Amino acid sequence: MNRISRAVILIAVFFALLPLARASDADWRQLRPLVEAASPLSSSGGMVPLEGQPVIVTFFASWCPPCTDEFGHLNTLAASEEFGDAQIIGINVFEDFGGVENPQRMERFLDRTQPQFPLVTGSKEIRAAFGNIDRIPTVVVYGKSGQEVWRFVHERNATKTHATADDLIGALKQAQTQ
Repeated sequence: MNRISRAVILIAVFFALLPLARASDADWRQLRPLVEAASPLSSSGGMVPLEGQPVIVTFFASWCPPCTDEFGHLNTLAASEEFGDAQIIGINVFEDFGGVENPQRMERFLDRTQPQFPLVTGSKEIRAAFGNIDRIPTVVVYGKSGQEVWRFVHERNATKTHATADDLIGALKQAQTQ
């Protein structure tokens, strides 16, 4: 492929993702195909085609201690009868932070956290589409309408390091009405 063709493809992809660049404007229905096309990371269950249901998307890495804590809260929600209609999806990003790949670290993370929801491997395109994700953990909750209703981003040196079950329950209650 010549340089001009590559440039045209890159420009087309850029303009296709541009409407998704602002997270508050991104609708889950627009983002879902990108997530469904991602490589599955574990056999923790597949994405169930839920229309009109709340969705929780968490961005994580196996080396992230707050992500481990957050998975405990997400597993609690996944097992909840009250919020069992919500789809939870984990997207692995920054796994090779510092240029180091360590498959055993991911195995240990999965053994430790026992996720009760599907996990997929993220990409630059997915991070961009969800509002340029650059920190983990980041959690986004979408309402029944597909619109974002709540977001948590772990900030450097913050005392609050991850979304808790109480945070997520509050967001899901809002998501069930929107």
